Parts: sequence; structure tokens; C-alpha cells
Amino acid sequence: MKRFSIIFLIIIMMSLSACKLFKQPTLEKIHDVKINKFGVDEIEVALSISIHNPNCYQLKIDKLDVELLNKHRQKIGMATLQNKVTIPKRRSNALDFTVTLQTRPTAKMVSASNQSVYFYISGKGHGKVLGFGKTFDFEEPYELNLKEYLESLIPRFQADGQNIFKIKRSYIKELGLSQATMSVDFVLMNPYGLGFNLKGFPAELWLNKTSVGKGNLASQMRFDETIHSKDGSMNFKVSNFKALWSAIKGVIKGEIPYTVKGTVIIDAFGMEIRKPYEYSGSVSVSLSEFLLNKLQEAALEKTMSEPIE
Repeated sequence: MKRFSIIFLIIIMMSLSACKLFKQPTLEKIHDVKINKFGVDEIEVALSISIHNPNCYQLKIDKLDVELLNKHRQKIGMATLQNKVTIPKRRSNALDFTVTLQTRPTAKMVSASNQSVYFYISGKGHGKVLGFGKTFDFEEPYELNLKEYLESLIPRFQADGQNIFKIKRSYIKELGLSQATMSVDFVLMNPYGLGFNLKGFPAELWLNKTSVGKGNLASQMRFDETIHSKDGSMNFKVSNFKALWSAIKGVIKGEIPYTVKGTVIIDAFGMEIRKPYEYSGSVSVSLSEFLLNKLQEAALEKTMSEPIE
């Protein structure tokens, strides 16, 4: 019994000694945080951190959960260490994690002052030194700059490989002998839940590799996180009527392909973004209806010009 008590006392003393010798691992450095994928529903973030072992013995980390917290300390994403890691004495190891965030809540966190997302990187883990285990934790603030990513993402009009700028119809709004107006109705979707203003889209209308006119948005389009899609329209004044007539005269009743080339102007998160963009479509044209309208207009003008007896 006395021998058992001595052994038990030795074990307790060793445990207490180990606890004193076991220094808590620390977050030495956040190497990198970058976006791997910005999807409609989820954002995949790659996180690389360096954990330092301050002990005189190697450290075995058998568990580590990393969380991303917003400024209110609410969890917005997390990742778990998949394999056990051994860190040599007084050395550091880089650990990589993949964190998945929900797109729309994350988009709300973007700062309008510098186009950044502020969050905290928090970790809770468990490690062993000389067979004795101990929990540890850390928390560090981080700022992820999204300016360049937003500048390329917003005016691209693409989401998960799909067009979010879709033409509904193209039509000749006014067609006269000397000028014409063409309109393009479209729908623009907001799958990421971003807040932005489609300020302008100054563009040229091209037929058969010839510029025939210029146009712009009929009106600006404002989006916030609650607006998923919105209808818009572009109007073009055709100044090169000769080129338009050349394209129409071979079509009794059908469609004429066209291309619009211009610059998308967007206000988002306190910055103005300008990017070139073009799209193609086709406009329905009926030459017989056009000629009939012109004959009716000519007859009306002749009647109006005749003197009244």
C-alpha cells in the first residue's frame, strides 16, 4: 500500500511538472488568406497559418478547429485539422485549411471604405508533449482585401460559368427613312447578393463589322443584397442608316445579327469600376412592313401638304 502511494505521488509530481513545462502553442503568423472560389451560394477560402511550438520537446497536435468570426464574434465559417501534426521543439509548422463561407452574408461584410472584409481567425486545439496533453487556443484579427477581386468579378457578368446578363428581346423601336432607334431589353441578375449601381453602359452598335450607331442604358440600375434580378434596357440611335439599310434590304422577314461593344460603368463599395464588355444578339426585321409604313407616311405627308380648296 505504501509502495502504491509512492508511485501515485510520483505520477502526480510528474504531471504537475509536465504541466509547468508544457508551454502553450501559439499562432505565429497568418501566412495567407485567399479566395479559391467565389460561387453563387458559397465562397471557398484557403487559409494558411503557422503554429509555433515553444517547448523543449516535440509537440504533437492531434486536434485543431479553426473558425472565422465576424466583427460581432459570430461564426461565419470553420475548418478542422484532418491529420495529426508533429512540430519539432522550438520550431513552427505551416498548416493549411479550406474554409467555406456563405456568399450573401459574407458580401454584407464588405467595407465600402476600402473594399475589405474584416474578421477574426480563432483556433481551439489539443496537443501533447512527452505524452501529456493540453488544450490551447488563439484569436487574431485579419483584413482580406477584395478590391482587385471585386473589380474583376462584378463587371464580368458571369456566375459559375453562366451569363447573368441575358437578352430578353431586341427590336426596332423607331424606323424612319433617315434614322432609326433600336432597343435591347435584358435582365441582369445579382446572384452574389452584392450592392452596386449599374451606372452606365456607353456602347456602339455594329452590323456586318460596321458601326451604325451609339447608345447607352435607358436608366441606371441599383442593386442591394435583397434584389436578385432586375430588368433593364439599352437604346441606340442609328446614325449610319446606309449600313442599316444594307443589312435590312436582303431580309424580307427575318432576323439581323448585331454586336454591341462598350464599357460597363459600375459604382460598388465606394469605387467606380470600368470594364470593356460586348454582347451579341439578333433583331427581327420585316422589310415589307417597313416599306408599307414608309408608303403610308409619304401619303400622309402629301395629303398634309396639299392646299385646302
